[in-house]
Amino acid sequence: MTVKESVLLLLEQQKGEFLSGQEIADKIFVTRASVWKAIKALQSEGYSIEAVTNRGYAIRQAPDVLSSVMIKAGLKEPYKSLEIKTEKSVDSTNTKLKYEVDLIKEKDMVLLAEEQTGGRGRLGRSFFSPNGTGLYMSLLLHPQIANDQGGLLTTAAAAAVAVAIEKISGESTQIKWVNDIWMRGKKVAGILTEASASLEAGHLEYAIVGIGINVIEPQEGFPEELQDIAGAIFSKDIHRENLRNQLAAEILNQFMEYYKHLEEKPFLQEYKKRSFVIGKNIKVIKANSSRKAKALEMDDSFQLKVQYEDGSIETLSSGEISIRL
Repeated sequence: MTVKESVLLLLEQQKGEFLSGQEIADKIFVTRASVWKAIKALQSEGYSIEAVTNRGYAIRQAPDVLSSVMIKAGLKEPYKSLEIKTEKSVDSTNTKLKYEVDLIKEKDMVLLAEEQTGGRGRLGRSFFSPNGTGLYMSLLLHPQIANDQGGLLTTAAAAAVAVAIEKISGESTQIKWVNDIWMRGKKVAGILTEASASLEAGHLEYAIVGIGINVIEPQEGFPEELQDIAGAIFSKDIHRENLRNQLAAEILNQFMEYYKHLEEKPFLQEYKKRSFVIGKNIKVIKANSSRKAKALEMDDSFQLKVQYEDGSIETLSSGEISIRL
């Protein structure tokens, strides 16, 4: 942890209270000059830190800037050891982690970015990822599960995101099979899971779970082609102090609880009760074609049973469906 991060964590832990420069220096084993430089750097980033002679420093307000320190401050004790890294801008958080996986070796980590210039969705689609309004986060994991169980990571992440959004926003969410989270009739989040499988060993070598969330409505709105589809959790005038860090921490707390017992599917009921496609008319999309169908049921393995217009029935273990509300 850098000096700046250590100072920020101390001030946040005692928010509203003054800490003298010497107190801070003693706690993190640096000089008072180093503390002063860290304070100036934080203020330049938008942190409202009050400095009063003979009293010290107190943080009054944190900007809505992604911060590994602020996210860790919101994590439950068992997960505070997670390595969390933030970037200003990346092509794609999933792609960046794929490039770095050999360097990271067997260590799990989380990468977040303020914006993605090439955000990716499922089936090669792009994911609109403007600066400062979304949560673009990828988790590099090394699960001890069979190759054919990788889909559990997607459904666990979908349930975790839905639950976390509800806790932060106070509003209800829905899940569109298999990986999209909806609010008020529009998509606000999607999950993209990519993995490297060992055919010889029969288990995953690693998996990258990408989570893209429209947290705050962009100032200029969504592009025309997305206006009927995409929504955001909050309007553009929401009070934003530390908002995305709080949401990121809540998602990680929820997901890691599920991840500990992945094969037992502790997220099954949370996922099922938010699923809204059962009984609905849908389109099943495969390659460059689609077929109209009715969603009949979803089993405990998250497989979706559908009936086509000709009466034939198929059970989908993965794929893409569309639905209009």
